Amino acid sequence: MASDYYSLLGIPYSATPEEIRAAYFQFARTLHPDVNADPGAHELFLTIQQGYEVLANAQMKEAYDASLPAELFFAPEISASIKYSQTVIPCSDEPQLVYVLIELVCTAEVNKNNLPLSHVCLVLDRSTSMQGQRMDMVKSSALNLLQQLRSQDILSVVAFSDRAEVLIPPTRASALSKSDHRISLLQTGGGTEILQGLSKGLEQLRQTDVSALRHLILLTDGHTYGDEAGCIQLAKQAALENISISVIGIGDEWNDDLMDQIASLSGGNALFVTTPRDMDNFLMQKLVDIESVYARSLQFDFVSAPDVKLKYTFRLNPNIGPIGVESPILLGDIQYRKSVNFLLEFIVPPILKESSVFSLARGQIWMDIPSRTPTRNRVFVDLNRPTVIQAEPEASPAVIVEAMSRLTLYRLQEKVRLEVSEGQIDKATKHLHYLATHLLAHGDRELAHTVLIEAEHVQQSRRFSGEGEKRIKYGTRALMLPPGPELKS
Repeated sequence: MASDYYSLLGIPYSATPEEIRAAYFQFARTLHPDVNADPGAHELFLTIQQGYEVLANAQMKEAYDASLPAELFFAPEISASIKYSQTVIPCSDEPQLVYVLIELVCTAEVNKNNLPLSHVCLVLDRSTSMQGQRMDMVKSSALNLLQQLRSQDILSVVAFSDRAEVLIPPTRASALSKSDHRISLLQTGGGTEILQGLSKGLEQLRQTDVSALRHLILLTDGHTYGDEAGCIQLAKQAALENISISVIGIGDEWNDDLMDQIASLSGGNALFVTTPRDMDNFLMQKLVDIESVYARSLQFDFVSAPDVKLKYTFRLNPNIGPIGVESPILLGDIQYRKSVNFLLEFIVPPILKESSVFSLARGQIWMDIPSRTPTRNRVFVDLNRPTVIQAEPEASPAVIVEAMSRLTLYRLQEKVRLEVSEGQIDKATKHLHYLATHLLAHGDRELAHTVLIEAEHVQQSRRFSGEGEKRIKYGTRALMLPPGPELKS
């Protein structure tokens, strides 16, 4: 076979007729002899035209596909389960909220001989504020991580303050000492410029082949100054390169809003830690997750129906947190025999007549599967409900009720933070007491106690305490437990 027409057109082997047609016309607009006199362009256009003629004809496409290796057309071992807050949407002259819970389940069995190489880069804040117990905690956790790496895995370590240096260049774990002195002897000093650390960390990860699973873990206790836009841009670039970024925030002075954004943009997550055990547990779990990835860089590429608005999206499992509403939505990785769950909140416009299908959104969840060729694949998602003039009262599925209930508590603390920032102290205090009451009802006594203490602090000082604010934010976020059991090993 002279040409791979799918690769030539830049489309997946599972491309729909619409996608085949769209890809051809996109090339035609730039390569057709009427618009491009370059002889090379003309020759390429003829080949693309030949490919389009084959793939656009059902019988010719079937014969052509049969000539290709069967493994090119494999379906990913991931299924999508979709649950709605209601089976039908009642007609109404008012907008309505519809919730959709999507669970992606990987059924593939782990093949330990076929797991991709992983490269973890630790980016450690060594600014002056990290001196003492915080730096000791970071060193201890980094050294503990060394002992858990597989011998074939790669580690690099970057330290930064107002400049960045490479402590350990990309090195196989088998060649590293379990008590590496380059980490043990790390000293603090200087200001905090996170852009410096991120840039140097990404440089190390780029030295590893793109087929590897590459993850940057940033540990910091402070605000960065003047380079926030640069940090966000780097996170976007990392996502394009299939590099995820996770953040461990230490203490109460770090910029959680910025760190959440960096992590979300790259498919990672941010965590607030107060004890060495918290940090060790996060790093160990992150390592386990990285080393058991089936598919990476999942992203939901979708188009909402006219006048339907996606208002809120929250990833429930793993890497809990809000993940944005603009297509494509980054979902992170999925491990063998595990799941990814996320909740969508749609605002539906007024509906005045009955129909068998009312579309909310449709698209596909793309993924890279490192152990397969080709690596790029997808799962189609079509979100819709019928509409009726008058709907019978019904209860939402229990998993959605539970997810919505806990999400409400998380969003309530978001509302309180906004109220405090706007000086609406009485409203904020009232909502904090409301939040504490509901946390008690959920059995979260410790977090409820923290909320009540913070309500008193807000009332007296007209602001949050640094630690209290983060405990409430990440505590309510941690309530978002997986809505269903994982597959059994």
